[in-house]
Amino acid sequence: MPVGDPTNPLILAAVSPDLNVDVVDANTFLAERISQFSGLTVKSRVFTSYQPVLEEMAERRVHIAWLPPITYLYASQIGLAQVAILVNHFGVYQYGSQFLANTTTEAVPYFDPISGLNSVDAATALSQFSGMRPCWVEPGSISGYILPAGILALNGIQIGEPAFTQSHSGVVRSLYVKGVCEFGATFSISGDPRTASAVLTDLPDAIERIPIIWRTDAVIPNLNIVYITGLPEDRVKALNAAFMQLAQQTDGLPLLSLAAGNYQVDAIKPGDDSLYDPLRAAVDALGLRIQDMVGK
Repeated sequence: MPVGDPTNPLILAAVSPDLNVDVVDANTFLAERISQFSGLTVKSRVFTSYQPVLEEMAERRVHIAWLPPITYLYASQIGLAQVAILVNHFGVYQYGSQFLANTTTEAVPYFDPISGLNSVDAATALSQFSGMRPCWVEPGSISGYILPAGILALNGIQIGEPAFTQSHSGVVRSLYVKGVCEFGATFSISGDPRTASAVLTDLPDAIERIPIIWRTDAVIPNLNIVYITGLPEDRVKALNAAFMQLAQQTDGLPLLSLAAGNYQVDAIKPGDDSLYDPLRAAVDALGLRIQDMVGK
């Protein structure tokens, strides 16, 4: 029978490392609601990690899944998945990175915090960091390493051996105290770690001392909903319509948030793969083995 028939249900996959009962129950209810709105039969399965989700997609035993950005890039690369529904998380559908430096380095800022715009392109703004040592968050951080380091690589800017601080606030603190690195990068657009209460409590002038030198566009996708490749077009249209109808219900967004593993969903909209191209270019420029980064 065709997929979505009661005897051949569509399977919705989510990940909860500890199989949290609320997340499991939310996905069961989410599958029921999508069934109700689409007229298709949808069931849910919750996994403890993303690797078995991809394996089940390869066997065509999972048809709908929540996937984070690097994991989606890998699933797309090997022909398993196509992004379907974009998630608005903390008010944005995508976020970015910002390059920071201590004012004592005399780095020239090319970002206007009032207009929120850069005055020059990446190559012009970031060439001043040539040969300098960066502070990155950690090798799996998209906004704190992969995107900014990828942009430098794409523009042929050679840098020194990096220091990994393990947190975005750690990058800010390292730049503030000096001596660890000469520039760094953190997430941006969805927020700013320089304004975090944990930073401002003991570094009240962090914003003045650590200005934004240049900021990327919002090009990092959130945790999104994807469908298996080759899903019949009528199924795709019915599922898309069902998710959008659910989002308009009073309990729709809270249900999606819980089903995504307590990942705040503020809105949703249909999306396409081109959204991932800037991140894909950064990954390629760094030569990363994204098959080793499933879960990111």
